[in-house]
Amino acid sequence: MFKQMSVVVALLTLADAGRAAARELTATPGNVRQQVAALQAGDTLELQPGTYQGGIKLSRLRGRADAPIIVRGHGKDTVVLGKSGTNSMDLVDCQWVVVRDLKFDGQGKEVDAIKAGQEPRGCHHITIENNMIINHGANQQIVGISTKSPCSDWIIRGNTVLGAGTGLYLGNSDGRQPFVRGIVEYNLVSNPVGYCMQIKHQKPRPANDLLPTQPSTTIIRYNVFIKGDGPSPDGNRPNLLVGGFPETGPGSEDRYQIYGNVLFHNPRESLFQGTGRISVHDNVFIDVPGTAITVTKHDGLVPRQVFVYHNTFLGVGRAWSISGGPKELVTAANLSLADQGAANLWPAGNVRLTAAEAAQSVLDPSPQLGKADVQPRQPIAAVIEANALRLIEQDADHDRDFWGRARERLQQAGACQTALQPRPIKAEIRVLAPAAGGGQQTAAK
Repeated sequence: MFKQMSVVVALLTLADAGRAAARELTATPGNVRQQVAALQAGDTLELQPGTYQGGIKLSRLRGRADAPIIVRGHGKDTVVLGKSGTNSMDLVDCQWVVVRDLKFDGQGKEVDAIKAGQEPRGCHHITIENNMIINHGANQQIVGISTKSPCSDWIIRGNTVLGAGTGLYLGNSDGRQPFVRGIVEYNLVSNPVGYCMQIKHQKPRPANDLLPTQPSTTIIRYNVFIKGDGPSPDGNRPNLLVGGFPETGPGSEDRYQIYGNVLFHNPRESLFQGTGRISVHDNVFIDVPGTAITVTKHDGLVPRQVFVYHNTFLGVGRAWSISGGPKELVTAANLSLADQGAANLWPAGNVRLTAAEAAQSVLDPSPQLGKADVQPRQPIAAVIEANALRLIEQDADHDRDFWGRARERLQQAGACQTALQPRPIKAEIRVLAPAAGGGQQTAAK
């Protein structure tokens, strides 16, 4: 017994020593590389206001779940500049690292802003939070936040990406560098040349003991994805695209859950395209002459499980097109306002309103950010069959609306419940994380 107690005491002493070693460090443009190289688990490195030339490289940083390494700045006053051949920030073989409150200015050069480059171990448990990314749009291949190695358990939260070639590009084009079990939330991505965001398809998982093997979910929620009218020289792109998962083995039962987002404007492509196992609910899709949601075979992978419910469509040519014969399919309680495709079939259990009906039924069906308010004046009844309810109950926040409020009834069409007060949809609006006591809050930033 005494020996066992001695072992426990020794372990606790080591743990306490690890916690005690955490430090609050500062860096300036003159010593940032030396300070980064010295970071240990639990350390916080504060980058002082200034301009950091030539990029910052985070290499083999090893935080822990209880002691992450934090690199933070002072918002717009801490500016990181890349240079030709060096990205603004590179991550190499890092774990449990937080990067927050920095401004990345690409100066129009052909460099990415934040990139986990291609190497076999990848980067895991990374948080990219509250950063501003500008001038990374030299061409469509230049990316705001990019992963090109096996990456899992990333949180990409509260970032603003303006005018990038591609806003977020997660996973590699060959399908062999998967992005797994991530959370992408509360971001604003506006006016990219190509995608606002893409997660690439996945081939069989590489041998990597840091990747999860059990079924997992990537969540994309409460973001605003806005496309402009500019040309896409490398091909037209939807605002958001998610690729399929491996057909067998680890990852084959993974899912995407996509909810509470605003997808606004696309002159030549869909607002959303996906395949595999996806749930798309409580989103607002605005202003596309073609199809808002396209679900189809992509990169050789087919739709397998597709749930589309409680979405609102405003000023779209067609709400959705689903092909490929998914084995499980739910399309229910969606609301289309002033749908231009009157000849399209509209499944039972969904609601479609003419322009005149929409004007009477919601507060403001204008397809413009800052003006559109799609909250119903009165509940708009819809039908979700019992078997569909059983399927969607597995979804996160399936019983909350676009604003994060608990739904009083599920059998109601659209992303929003009956209006409590005027609330136009704006690019600046963020839906905040659930409070400790449950429920969610909203705020404009």
